[in-house]
Amino acid sequence: MTTKKVSAGQMWKSEQTGEVFVVTSLYRDVLASFAMLRAIHSATNENNKRAKVIRIEGGGECIVGFSIAEQV
Repeated sequence: MTTKKVSAGQMWKSEQTGEVFVVTSLYRDVLASFAMLRAIHSATNENNKRAKVIRIEGGGECIVGFSIAEQV
C-alpha cells in the first residue's frame, strides 16, 4: 500500500510478522531513502529496523515489506 509521503510518526505494519512499527526518522542516501522503524510494543531497541523507502509511479511512496497500518 502506498501513501503520498512517508513521514515520521506514521505507523506501518510488517507484512511478514504483522507487528506494527512507528517511523522514528527518515534519511536520504545518495541513491536511496531509508526509514528507521521502532516496534510499538517493544521496550527495548532490539526490534528496531531500517527499511528502504521507494517511490511509486503516480507520486506516492511506500516502505518495502510494510503496509500502512489502518488501526492499532
